[in-house]
Amino acid sequence: MAKVEVDEELKDILPSFLENRNKDILTLKEALANNDNSTLEKVGHKVSGSAGGYGFEDLGVIAKDIELASKAGEMDKVKSLIDSFEIYVNEIEVVFV
Repeated sequence: MAKVEVDEELKDILPSFLENRNKDILTLKEALANNDNSTLEKVGHKVSGSAGGYGFEDLGVIAKDIELASKAGEMDKVKSLIDSFEIYVNEIEVVFV
């Protein structure tokens, strides 16, 4: 389980951020099933841009990799990355500092 230190000031908005990532997981899986590269790229780009601001740099890297692998048409890699994205979101342990 990944332990991530998050700024105490984000305590009130963090639950909605994480809830939105759970929605992203469903969106990513659906997009993968439908070969919807555009959606995969958009979600990857959005999360890669926002995750670091919350202290989730590793999630941002996974999301960026989803975006790039989707652009390259590497769907097996995209599937594996979506699995990593889901595991990260579900197993993260947040410590407020």
